[in-house]
Amino acid sequence: MNDEHGRLIGPGQIDSPALQLRPLLLPAPGQEFEPSSEEILDDDTVEPGISEYGIFGVHPVDPERVFWYRWITGHQVSFALWRAMYDIIGYRRDNMPSAPELNTLAVCVDAYSAMLLYSSTVPRAHYHSHIRHRMSLQHPAFSGTWAPDYRPVRHIFRGKLPWRDNPLCASLAEAVARNAATHDYIAAHLVPNGRSLLQQSAQTVSATVSREKEELYDSFFLTVRRPISRAQFIRPLRVRVAEVGADLAHNGLYPNVDGHHHPVVTGPSGGSTMTLVPRVLSTLDEATRLVAGQQLQGVGA
Repeated sequence: MNDEHGRLIGPGQIDSPALQLRPLLLPAPGQEFEPSSEEILDDDTVEPGISEYGIFGVHPVDPERVFWYRWITGHQVSFALWRAMYDIIGYRRDNMPSAPELNTLAVCVDAYSAMLLYSSTVPRAHYHSHIRHRMSLQHPAFSGTWAPDYRPVRHIFRGKLPWRDNPLCASLAEAVARNAATHDYIAAHLVPNGRSLLQQSAQTVSATVSREKEELYDSFFLTVRRPISRAQFIRPLRVRVAEVGADLAHNGLYPNVDGHHHPVVTGPSGGSTMTLVPRVLSTLDEATRLVAGQQLQGVGA
């Protein structure tokens, strides 16, 4: 339950979450899921279970533990969402998906936006001293452009699909616009000077994306490529959604760091990103349920 300020009340009633990182198993980009007779069934043990969370957390947190978990997990969930989107568009770029598939795409884009917000709740100073520093140690030009699962779906975000102007795609277009606004807002929030690690290294490092760079990116975010079935893909995704829910329920969207909160989105300047603040978990939960339902519809089979 929340008070009038959006803070979680009743401290001590919700156990502190484990925030345990684990490897994410994914097929190589473009590789089909392995055939399997295993069904994806509803399981209360991997459902979020909590539909509300405090915006401003009450419980003091260990910033290194909480925000490292959010950075890695938020990215892992994003990779899974991109993979689910690929299962819909695949190589059929000229053929418009069905109405249910378009809806799933739109919700997945919104869930990716929610994960951008969730990952970016780290205080700016901590981001630069810990997270950005770790990325630079992995590679001085470490870049999101190296994400292997983004390339197969980047046409969605760039508006390059031939059917994007169809009126049936209005919801998807709106979700993509929200995602662009969210991405730009969060980038400006975390790196006010606007210079990414890749931009800082532009004169000394090639901008070409190689398999070596993709492997460095996967390694940083604990992502392992190997053949898996759709059931083996869906269940860990749902487990992560439940864990994100436990984190938000206990720590709030903006955790208590030494008695202070560090909001990412504040007031009217946040624009459409502001709408995500109370909907991180519900949007992610909806996307996960739709992705799980793809198996029943024969998508990506």
